[in-house]
Formats: sequence, structure tokens, C-alpha cells
Amino acid sequence: MAITSSQICHVYVFAKVVDNYAPNGDQVPARLAPQPNGDFKVEWTPNVAGRHTVDVSFAGQQIQGSPFYIEVFDITKVRVDNFFNGNVNEPAGFTVDGSRAGKAEQHIQITSPSGRSVPFDIQENRTGEHKVTYRPNEGGKHRLQIAYGGLDVNGSPFTQEIGEGALPSAHGDGLYRGEEDKTAGFTIDSRGFNGEPTVQVDGPNSMAKVSLERQHDGNYYVSYMPVEVGTYDVFIKWNGRDIHGSPFHPKIVDARKVRVVGGWQHYMDPQERVQLTVGEEKRIPFDTSDAGPGQLTTEVKGPSGHVHATIDDAAIGRSVVCFTPREEGNHYIHLYWSEHPLSNSPFLGYATGGSLDPSKVILTGRGLKEAIIREEAEFLIDGSQAGLGNPEVQLIGVRAEVNVIVTPLGGGKFRCTYIPVIPGGYLLHISWNNRQLKGSPYKVNITGAFYPNRVEVSGEGLKGGMMGDDIDVRIDTRKAGPGELTAYCMGPTNVAFCELQDNHDGRYNLRIKPQETGRHVLQIKYGGEHVLGSPYAFRISAQPDASKVRVSGPGVEHGILATFQSRFIVETRGAGQGQLTVRIRGPKGAFQVEMYRDSQKDRTILCRYDPAETGLYVISIRWSGVDVPGSPFHVHIVDTQHDLEHVLQEAAYSTNSMLSRHSGNYSQWRDDI
Repeated sequence: MAITSSQICHVYVFAKVVDNYAPNGDQVPARLAPQPNGDFKVEWTPNVAGRHTVDVSFAGQQIQGSPFYIEVFDITKVRVDNFFNGNVNEPAGFTVDGSRAGKAEQHIQITSPSGRSVPFDIQENRTGEHKVTYRPNEGGKHRLQIAYGGLDVNGSPFTQEIGEGALPSAHGDGLYRGEEDKTAGFTIDSRGFNGEPTVQVDGPNSMAKVSLERQHDGNYYVSYMPVEVGTYDVFIKWNGRDIHGSPFHPKIVDARKVRVVGGWQHYMDPQERVQLTVGEEKRIPFDTSDAGPGQLTTEVKGPSGHVHATIDDAAIGRSVVCFTPREEGNHYIHLYWSEHPLSNSPFLGYATGGSLDPSKVILTGRGLKEAIIREEAEFLIDGSQAGLGNPEVQLIGVRAEVNVIVTPLGGGKFRCTYIPVIPGGYLLHISWNNRQLKGSPYKVNITGAFYPNRVEVSGEGLKGGMMGDDIDVRIDTRKAGPGELTAYCMGPTNVAFCELQDNHDGRYNLRIKPQETGRHVLQIKYGGEHVLGSPYAFRISAQPDASKVRVSGPGVEHGILATFQSRFIVETRGAGQGQLTVRIRGPKGAFQVEMYRDSQKDRTILCRYDPAETGLYVISIRWSGVDVPGSPFHVHIVDTQHDLEHVLQEAAYSTNSMLSRHSGNYSQWRDDI
């Protein structure tokens, strides 16, 4: 008897004592349930796979047949893996591992793509593990149904893809290229295969005649005759199936149809040679539109060897051969269309004239003037107008000589590179055909490597400041290597004055004096390159002006306590950058002040306080430490309207008295004059 783990097991016995033991020896709890007919039903839940022992006793004696053995299996621990696929008539299979799942009957069924049952063999590799193999006789997806103890294992049914099997291969030039009106061919390697090939060759507008010839070694040789240029399709089948690579697409060309635009006679000298001039580029255009799919290539050989030549594909169906002779004498011009030589190739050319003139050598590149240690520097030598020749280059310093690598680029041009390792001043000697160039030797300054991204910039000045105050920034170049430090600061319309103070230890103090308010952009460069974070943007604000602050609202006016509104508004627009402080002292001490504004950029601040008793309240409002107009405000809060009118009368009298005293002083002052 086999059951799955985690399921309740039921057994009916005529007994009153049942002991149940798991494979590891642990006792599994069991429950006896009496039945109406006098039997007992035993229930327990196994939690491990394997053989369980059920010991049933009655009146202290084991009943007949006890102990009983029940196999418990765990379907989740069955593993199906190690799939190996093959082709038709080749072994394929997989492994079923139930070594950890417990014993149970397994059922396997393999179905071919056509629905037929496929026979298989089972071999036990080790206890509980079986290798299943079968030999398919058709290609495609095979269905593998695997059950264990009557239950499908996880993933069942599985699918195995069986290949159709190997096919012959083909090789030969005729599969890839050919010439019009010339036989092309290739070989089908069919050794060891049963069957026969079929071949069809289609041209752009016609079908080519195909010939198949069986060889003594079992191969087939295929030949066909293309009668037009273009891309062909070669279909090769073996027993009705396309071989690998079919259809092939050979390109058929005709080099005879490549023609010089205007005819060769236009380029010939009286001796029927292509007319050439030393140091002067020769350009010969060709019409290739009727030659089929391909590419024009060339090789030019002068008296001393190869001459650099290029092909300029000016347009579809039009190519231009370009080269510059470097010496007098015969030049042989080899021309090919898709690797096939043109008719009458090579063509003979003859170069005349040309004189050596080192003054026409042109030098360009940063490496002529400066370089950085351990970094490659380069410059170019263009002697295309100086006549046939070669440069000689030396870079010599006081402490070392630097090796300069000269690489020909063709056309009388050369690329020169060097990597210095010691900083200092050097002399660069350049000659052309042993004649020193004008200006040689050239002075080259080699400096140590610098790293602008390692320059550290810090300081509160990067956050901005106020008009009239200096902006201070600290710059640390100690990790950046040798280099020149520069600073430039631009305001909305004017350049700000920048002063760099060198501390002579790789650190600098930058002092900026803005000339206007508004947004400023600071550029800090090291060795001509921006340091990390540059350019920096900050804002310069106007100096705080407390006289521009305006205070209004019922909170700074006399009032009645029961109806008093303590809010007031402080408007700081136009007062510059500053800090608002509000202090209120009432009859019994200081008061808490609440201040609000809609956004960080809002210049209008709403203030309020909460007076709880009558008396004099002194409100001090300051902007950056300076009293605003009217501050400190003296506010009387009273109980009744009568008291308020009395306060207002006293305030009016006090104001009139003050005005009267001021008038008397003013008059007295004018009399003194």
C-alpha cells in the first residue's frame, strides 16, 4: 500500500492499541475511532516519505499479520531532469529521480508528434533513480507523460524536440561568385548519405542551365552557366529538404563592362601611356553600372614599390581611382572588379616632372608645441606638395631623448606620435630628405599630467552674497597635478573682479568683488579645462535697507481687548537681503510671536500675537538688526471704548506737542543763523 505524505491514512482494525512508526523511528500519533459495526478506524498523517510500520495489538498481543508496512511517497520530491535530445534514429531520453520521494509505481508514456506511442527502455542508475532512453523515428516535439503513484509529477507532460537529422553540405566559389558567360561550379558533399540532390539556379531575369555529375567518391559536382550579371538564387535540396544555407546568393559580374568615363584615350600621352605628374593627384573615373554587384579595387606599383591608392565611390555606378605619383618613371595600374581583373589590366602610366621643395612641407598638431608626461602626443607632417621624400624626426631634451614614432599615411603624409616621461623643455628637429625644415628645431614644453576633476572648490561664497561684500572661495589643487588655475566671474551685465591668492602649497584663495546684483556665473579652469562642478551659479543680493520695510495692520494700533485683532503685515520688498526679528513686551513680559509667509521667496510676512490682558505693548521690529520705520511701536490695549478714546486723545496731544517742540527748536535754530 502506498500513500502520499501529508494525507490522512485510514485503517480499519479489530484492536484497541495501534503504534505507528516513521522510517526514522519516530512514533507517529494515531487516533482510534470506534465504528458502529464494532470495528475501529485508525487515522494518522505521515509527514515524511518512506516505509512506515503499523503495529496493531489486542490485549497486549500483536494481532495476526502485525506489524503492517505502508509505503508513503512525496510527489513533490520526484525530479525529472538530465534531458538529452538527439536527431531522428539517435538516442534521446531523460532521468526520473524518486530516491527522496519514497516508493511508488511510476508510469511513463512517450508520444511522437504524429500521436504514436514510442517504445523506451528503463535502466536503474542507483536506488530510486532511473534513466529512460528511446530512439525516435520522426522529428519534432515528443510528449513525455510521467506519473508517480498515480499522480503526474511536477511539470508533466514534458516536451522534447527531436531534430530532423544531418544533411549534406555544399562548398565552392559557384555558391558565392561568378562571371557572366563563364561556367561556375560547386560541390555537394554527400558521402555517407542516401538519396540524391536537386539544384535550381535562378538569375535576375532567367534560369541558368544546371549540370549535376556524380563523382567516384560519392560527391556531386554542380556547374551552371550564368548569362547575365546580378545576384542569383541557388536552391539545393536533398531528398526534398533544403540543405544548410540554401538558397545561396552568388554575385555574378562582368569585369569587361567596367569602362573609363570618356575613354582611356583622354588620359594617354603620345606613347599611349597614362599621363602622370609627380606630386600631382591622378583621378580616373569609371562607369561600373553594367558590371554587376561588386566593388572596384586597385593596386598601383611605382619604380620604388607600391603607391598609395584609394577608390572614391562618387555615386551609384560611378567609382574614381585616386593616387599621387612620388617619383618619375613607369607606374603599373592594376584594376579589379569584384576580384576579377579588368581587360588589359595592368595599365601602364608614366610620371614626369616634380622637384623637391622642403618649404612646402606643412606641420600641424599640438605635439609640435606641448605635451603631457605619460600621455600620447601627436603631430602631422604633410609633404604631399614637397616632392618625393621621407621625414626624419628627433625630440631631444636636456635630461632625455624621446622616441618619436613616424607612421606613413600615404600620399606623402605622416603621423608622428611620442609619449614623454620627464617634464621640461625639448627641441624638436624635423628634416625632409636630410634637409632641415625652416624653423626647426621647434621648442616643445612638456608638463606633468594634470587632472581638473581632482580640483576641490569650497566656501560659503559659492552660495552667493550681498552687494558690497567680497565673495570668498577656497580652491585646493594639491591632488590635480601641475597646471594653470584661472577664474572668471560674469554678472548679468558686468564682469566681476576676481583676485587669486596663491598660498604656495597648491591651495588658493579666490576673492570676487561683484559689481552688480543678480545672477552670477563663476568659471574655474585648471589647465584650460573646467574643474568638477564648474561653472558655478550664485546670486548677489542688495544690502539690507531697513528704511524700505513697511509695517501695517491692526496689530500695531491701539484697540479694545475684547475685539482686538493682533495681526500685522511686514512688507520687505525692496529692502534687500536681511533677517526680520519681531519682539513684543507686554505688561507682564515677553510674548510669543507667530510669523507666516506663503513661500520662501515671498517678501510679505504675516505676524500675529495673542494678548490676554490690557496694558502697554511695545513691539520692536528690526531688519538685519536695524529698527524699521515706526519701531518700536507702542500699542495700548484697553477695556472700553471710553478708555480707547482717552488713549487716542493722549496720543494726538503727544504728537502735537512733539511737533510744537520741533517747530520751536527749528525756529530757534533759524534765529541763531
